[in-house]
Amino acid sequence: MPTPYRPSPALLQASGMSSSSASNFATEALNPDGFLVLRPQAPDDFLCEYANPAAQALLGDGLEGTAFLATRRTWAGLRSAWGMTLSTGLRSEQWIHGDPGSGMHTLRIRAARAPEGRLYVWLDDSSSQPPVAAPEPLRDTSALFQAVMQGSTDAIYTKNLAGQYTRINAAGARLMGRTMEEVVGHTDAELWPDEARASVAHDREVMAFRRTFTYEEAQSGHPGRVWLSTKGVLLDDQGRVFGLFGISRDITERKRMEEALHHNEARLQQALSAASATLFDLRMPEGLLRWGPGAAALLGQPSLPAEEPLTALLARLHPEDRMTVAARLASPARPAVKLALGLRVVGARGEVRRLTLWGEARAGDGQEARLLGVLVDMTRWSLAPPSEVAA
Repeated sequence: MPTPYRPSPALLQASGMSSSSASNFATEALNPDGFLVLRPQAPDDFLCEYANPAAQALLGDGLEGTAFLATRRTWAGLRSAWGMTLSTGLRSEQWIHGDPGSGMHTLRIRAARAPEGRLYVWLDDSSSQPPVAAPEPLRDTSALFQAVMQGSTDAIYTKNLAGQYTRINAAGARLMGRTMEEVVGHTDAELWPDEARASVAHDREVMAFRRTFTYEEAQSGHPGRVWLSTKGVLLDDQGRVFGLFGISRDITERKRMEEALHHNEARLQQALSAASATLFDLRMPEGLLRWGPGAAALLGQPSLPAEEPLTALLARLHPEDRMTVAARLASPARPAVKLALGLRVVGARGEVRRLTLWGEARAGDGQEARLLGVLVDMTRWSLAPPSEVAA
C-alpha cells in the first residue's frame, strides 16, 4: 500500500488544512482515478491542497501548494463552472482534451463542493491512449480494491473523522437512491436527517473502541429499509485512526419475512391455545420428546422442560394406557405412518385428562426417524378408556 500523502507544515499553514484533515484522504491513494482537493485563491484560481498518485501521474508532480489553473490555459474555462459549483452546491462536469503533462488525454472532470469552501475534483481518463503506468504494486492493489468496491452488491464506503463520506461504491449509492457524487463529501445528518442519530452513535462507538462492530440500522420512509452494517476503523501507517470503513447489506426483505413468520407463529399458538392443543416432536430411537408452548397446562403439570425423555410422558399416563401407548410411539409399524391415538394422563393433582394424539412418523433415507404432531385435550368430550383411532 502506498504511503499516504502528508503535506509539508508550510503548506498546512498556508492552506488552513490540519494534518489530521489531510489524512482523511489517505484512502484516495488507491483510487485509480485522479482526485484533487482545491481551495479558492484570489483572484480567479485555486490552490491545490491534495493530489492522489493517479492525479500526479496525469498532471505531474509538485501539484500541492501551487496555483492550479495558472499554468493550464485549456482549463481556464473551468473557473466559472467551479465558481458556480462553490456558490450553488450543484455538481459540475466538463470534458477537456489536451496534454495535461503526460501526453494527450481526454479527461472527464467532475467537481463537487466540499466542506469549508473547498472543491473535490475527480479526473477520469477517458482517452484511448493508455495513461501513464503506475507502479506495479500500486496498480495491482488499486485494481483489486476497485474490483471489490464496484463488484460488490453491498454498500461499501469510507468516512473521515468528521463523518463525511470519502468514498462509496456504485451499489451503495444506488441503494441510497443517489449518485456517488451526491454522497461523497456529505454526512449522514445531511443525507438522512431523520435516521442519522443511530448511525452517528454507531460510528462514534467504532471510533472510541477502535474495533469492528456489526449493527442493524433502520431507515424510515415508504418503504423503510433495514441495513446490516459492519463498521471498523481505518488506520494510517503510524497506527492513527483517520476514518472508518463500512459494509452495509440491505436486509429489508429478510426482516419482513422474519416478521411475517413471527406473526404466523403467534397466530398458530393462539389457535392451538384456543383449541386446548400443543405441538410435539418425538425423535426416535433416542426417545426424546420436545414440547410446544402450553404443554404443561395440557398435561396438568406446573411446568415442563423444553425437552424430556419419552419415559417421562409414559410415567404420567394412566396405568392401563402405558403399554399400548408405549408400543405405538416407540415402534411405528411402518417407515411412514399416520396415527391418531387416544390416551389418558394423570395430572399433578391426581385429575385424569383425556387426550388425543395426532401425528405422522417418517424414517428412511438416512435421516433420523421422527414423530411430529399435535396433542389435544378431549376431556370435556369424553372420559372413555383410550383407544387407537387410526393407524
